[in-house]
Amino acid sequence: VTLVAQRRGLDLGGACWLAFGSEGRGEQTIATDQDNGLVFESDDPARDRVQWLELAREVNDALDACGYPLCKGNVMASNPDCCLTPAEWAQRFERWMEHGAPEDLLNASIYFDLRPLAGNVALAEPLRTLLAERAPQLPRFMKQLAMNALEHRAPLNWRGGIDTRSVDGRASIDLKLQGTAIFVDVARLYALAHGLPATGTRARLEAAAQA
Repeated sequence: VTLVAQRRGLDLGGACWLAFGSEGRGEQTIATDQDNGLVFESDDPARDRVQWLELAREVNDALDACGYPLCKGNVMASNPDCCLTPAEWAQRFERWMEHGAPEDLLNASIYFDLRPLAGNVALAEPLRTLLAERAPQLPRFMKQLAMNALEHRAPLNWRGGIDTRSVDGRASIDLKLQGTAIFVDVARLYALAHGLPATGTRARLEAAAQA
């Protein structure tokens, strides 16, 4: 991000590169794709967004060349929906929490695990503060997150054994959806419910225990 910004003559003091999802939590596994966004200051977002989108496309393509595949869901800074001003990001987050539709809950599970990586990290703080202050005020949203988390269950059959499914003729389980996601979802739920700023799963669980 820094190298591309320097080459393009852009001041990262007015923008911040954000990581979402597992990268935002600092919990990337063996195989991972990109989940990122950009927040930038501007008095004319439509004008300034163009240059930041161009930077983001170059960075996304460079990360892809380095072995971090492009996100199939297009959760990347080069997507105009992920390259926003602080006010635009806040409006988006508020809408997801207020509505709580299935797609909103999916977005929350990705975007609400945010971490500033490069540039002016202070631009990310209002978003983290918004989540910490607003989420606990919305019990309906918290209940929806809880119900959504209950959809992920340990892969056990009725006898208590491992319930596998066949993938290319091999007995397999999904260690993400049926394993780590159970803990990740619960930790996120308790962090939001208690207004905790922690992002990593372990840090969230430890902070929730104190709360």
